[in-house]
Amino acid sequence: MNNTVRFDDAKRIRLSDVAVETRPPDGIEFAVEGHLRVSEALLGEFEGTTLKPVRVTVSVGDADSVALDLSGPATLRLETVDVGVATSDREDLADGIDALRSSANDSPGSVDSHPDVLSFTVEGEIRDVPLETIVALSASVSSLESVTFAVDESVRSDGGGGDDVVFKLSLLGYGIVVRWDGSIVVVPDSRGSLDPL
Repeated sequence: MNNTVRFDDAKRIRLSDVAVETRPPDGIEFAVEGHLRVSEALLGEFEGTTLKPVRVTVSVGDADSVALDLSGPATLRLETVDVGVATSDREDLADGIDALRSSANDSPGSVDSHPDVLSFTVEGEIRDVPLETIVALSASVSSLESVTFAVDESVRSDGGGGDDVVFKLSLLGYGIVVRWDGSIVVVPDSRGSLDPL
């Protein structure tokens, strides 16, 4: 099963900066910054799965779109992933606080104090990109349109080695593991470990 995140109409994710540069003969470097609103329900939808990026679509120039197929021969390699709670001057955080106040009015017994808006920065490169894609990206990339993930049930081999992990996060009762190849594994955090399986 595939799941495509379109950034032009996504309600849970907003990109604030996208930089993409070609590195001849067959490389592309990128840096993406933005905000992500998370919830237990959202993480629960992907519990026990591995999300592997298989296609990225970017806008080039005024209207053209270029799809980067990551299923081969091109491969994704993340260099850094940085995630934190969105700062208080962010509009998204204000929205999150308003939502918490609203839910508190509905059920005054308790308020979930977990942060639900995260800021993130992801940097990396795509290697072995076909020449026709490099040529198509000769114009400036104006935005990131979408990312498509293959969503599969996690299996023991998805765990990989410890050196495959670029980022681990425990959030809202779930463990989130991001690997160098861009795959994301979501597991229950009740096991006391973020080892995917």
